[in-house]
Amino acid sequence: MRTYYDRDDHEGYEAGQDLLVRRFTGWADAQGREVDPYAVVSALQFRHTSVDGRLTWWTTAQVREFLLSYVPRTLSATADEAVLVPETLRMFLRYLHQNGLADPMGEPLADLEAAVAKATPEFPAAMADERNFGIAKFWVMTAARNGVDLSDHDALNAFLAEVREGKHSYDAELVAEIAARHVVEQTERAFSQPPVSLPADSELADAAEASPIVAQLRKLVDWVGDGRALTSTGNLKLADARELVSLLDTGDTLDRDLGDKVESVRSSADLPHLAIVFELAKRTRIVRVVKGKLVRVAKAAPLLKNALALWTAAFDALPGPGLLVKETGWAPSYVLLLDQNLDIVLPDVLNTIYGMPEPIPVVRLAESAWLACAGYAGFDLGPSTEPIWREGLASEFRRLLAKLAEFGAVELTVGPPDPMYTTDLVPENSELPPDVQGRLRSALDAPSVDLVTLTPLGARAVRVRLLREGRVAPLVGDLADAAPAPMLTTLVNHYNSETAAAEISGWLAAHGGREAGLPLLLDAIRESPFRTLASDMLEVLVSSLPDGDLLIRDLRTDPALGPIATRVLIDRGELDLGEVDDRERLLGMTEQFLLLLETAGPEAALEMLSAPAGAELADLQQAVLHSGHPDQVGLAELAEVFEQFAPSRKVHPLGGLARSRSVKGKGKKRRR
Repeated sequence: MRTYYDRDDHEGYEAGQDLLVRRFTGWADAQGREVDPYAVVSALQFRHTSVDGRLTWWTTAQVREFLLSYVPRTLSATADEAVLVPETLRMFLRYLHQNGLADPMGEPLADLEAAVAKATPEFPAAMADERNFGIAKFWVMTAARNGVDLSDHDALNAFLAEVREGKHSYDAELVAEIAARHVVEQTERAFSQPPVSLPADSELADAAEASPIVAQLRKLVDWVGDGRALTSTGNLKLADARELVSLLDTGDTLDRDLGDKVESVRSSADLPHLAIVFELAKRTRIVRVVKGKLVRVAKAAPLLKNALALWTAAFDALPGPGLLVKETGWAPSYVLLLDQNLDIVLPDVLNTIYGMPEPIPVVRLAESAWLACAGYAGFDLGPSTEPIWREGLASEFRRLLAKLAEFGAVELTVGPPDPMYTTDLVPENSELPPDVQGRLRSALDAPSVDLVTLTPLGARAVRVRLLREGRVAPLVGDLADAAPAPMLTTLVNHYNSETAAAEISGWLAAHGGREAGLPLLLDAIRESPFRTLASDMLEVLVSSLPDGDLLIRDLRTDPALGPIATRVLIDRGELDLGEVDDRERLLGMTEQFLLLLETAGPEAALEMLSAPAGAELADLQQAVLHSGHPDQVGLAELAEVFEQFAPSRKVHPLGGLARSRSVKGKGKKRRR
């Protein structure tokens, strides 16, 4: 059981979804609460298909989007049939928080429940408004209104065929509107970024204070004073520009030596470095143009005082076209191609650098930028033209990185490339075209290549943007105040061994050290409602502690964690089966049945139990169900599986365990 699955891990997600729905409905039944299991399925799909994919990360905005947009768009049901959805969501959120499954980066339960309560009165109208429907739901609901039996696929297809033949009227404008919105609302899962470590904010603030761009922006605002007149084209007057080149130390050349003569610049637009500072000041809204004058923005005073916020605001403005790449005057077509796609290419490049543990060869990024720009352009170049464009764009890309280095966002170095950047350059493992693979292999064979990595300021700014986009971008230390179970679950889902060890070390330090903190972590694992998750949590913990090997051996006698500890030691080859007594062996066998039940579902457990027969099966049932295993909920489910083999019973092979796929409430729901 995990709370995050890769988008293409269909089997893992389906098993996790079924298990979570099954356990939640059992929990709700025990409290005498009526819930709609399919509402939970819908909620999990809503989160699984989101940009970040975290099943248990919920905010008030997401609660509102789910109830008033996602469900009305995707759930083919009337408002009356879906009456239990809001309350089911509220109960599900409560279940997640009570069982330590809620993502620690989500919003507090009280806020989420308040959001459900606020959206509930609006839910019936949202469900009834056809403008909220998805295109599949529109036709399903239309067919239902026309008396079509939706369980009869042939009847449904016949109805749709009649619609195409014009035998049924419908609102064509509404259908067009729904179809257009469907294209816009498509969400693509973004890559999950690895955890990063960053210096303290005070250290980052000092770095921002020392950066040239912060000093230049502040000096520019001071220079503006009560206002400066601009030219009719909105540029700085030449005299003012000359003054600013000196004041801001931009490095622009005011006079160009042409050999036989010296030519002076004729416009501030011919001063590219000053033009960047001028444009950034406008894009960060610390100055603005009013009636031909450049004036300060009074509301920007707090931003100007905060060096870290000012640097970040300027960094966020960089990807816009016409700023970093294209110089004044004429430019080759490949330069324009990079400039026109900079708002897409640059964030992707920065995200790639952010996610790499070692400095990345510039040539790999340049090839990726070329492939992206060529793809966006949508045209084919001839064999003689393509190398010119590709090499020209690569040269411009390197100049772009140099500007980012001047800005303080990246660090450029020279050195041997890490072997990780060549492991995929083989035909069977690479998605790159063969010619690209060949060029990269040749370039990376060199003993030294140009390398790039993000500075701490750059990494922080990229992370801020990723979080703003709803992406997964963990920061080591962020979980120091989290509850034990959510913290460990997050490590299982998103951290590697090195960053998990750092996070646990920081968490223990924040909770009284190892002596006080370790029992809290072990208790959280003991109380986990899922054995698969408890197993993963324990393995992360013991792998992160210097004395983890000793701890896992000591836990063999722990009533709750002993079966997991024994299995881990056997899997590692650190415990021989001959050292395991009968009680441990029985608990270990029961543990395996419970793990199978969680990971593969009742069907797989039924298949395993179909091998023994008669007295042998009865003995197995007696032994497993009375093994003393601590997972009472799992044993109760396992007992239902055993009951399927009782000779006096003739039931569906899923029996009561199939209830998570049923629908409680009013009416029948139809999946899109």
